[in-house]
Amino acid sequence: MLKTIAEGKLKEVKRLRESLDIAQVEARCETSRQISLSRDSGGKLQLIAEIKKASPLKGLLCREFSPLEMARSYEANGAAVISVITEQEFFDGRKEYLPLVKTGVKLPVLRKDFIIDEVQIYESRQMGADLLLLIAALHDYDSLLALVEKCSALGMEPLLETHGREEIKMALDLPVKIIGINNRNLRDFSVDIRSSLDLLPLIPDSYLKVSESGIKEASDLRLLESAGCDFVLVGEALVTAADPGAKLREILSYQQEEGL
Repeated sequence: MLKTIAEGKLKEVKRLRESLDIAQVEARCETSRQISLSRDSGGKLQLIAEIKKASPLKGLLCREFSPLEMARSYEANGAAVISVITEQEFFDGRKEYLPLVKTGVKLPVLRKDFIIDEVQIYESRQMGADLLLLIAALHDYDSLLALVEKCSALGMEPLLETHGREEIKMALDLPVKIIGINNRNLRDFSVDIRSSLDLLPLIPDSYLKVSESGIKEASDLRLLESAGCDFVLVGEALVTAADPGAKLREILSYQQEEGL
């Protein structure tokens, strides 16, 4: 599936190269705008709340879909970052969702897409993204290094997503600050947060650590916090809830429970 999606991006990248004015993006770029995430001073997990309409495996997830309303609900209920899926063919995302969300909330905004070319970095900057997902499985070391450096040059923070020990090893040799572990198995698409529990100890505490996929309950956050995780990215559990904001509060409720 990942390979199929990446191949589908080639046509999009070709069109983007023909239409995007890179010089204009560079002229408007102010690297001082870069937002750096930080670890919670009390050691609590922070939540990256995702705006996600559909998935290639489960189809439509959210019928009453309003990206801006959802983002504001996330912000009001304790999210630290808003993640916006902009991939259209497989996830029914839209590029226009990100600037809409960016102007409607004060939180940092992460663009989540399948980035295979430098021109998409420029596009992400033009859209207003503060952070950008880079998937290690789509690249070799040299390609990732070039994309990471371009992110930094344009004032964005890359979140480097890994799926196993070798990709974590590669990530530790790159100039990144945030390393994600996706709990989804790329071979059979099963999801198990034990992937994060197994791999988090391999990442030094000098990095911010993110667990992605399969996080549904407050109990999941307790486990991940105990393993040294700093952030969790939650999408499906929120967007499929009758009240995404209330579900976000419920997931974060582990913090109050621990304080009793």
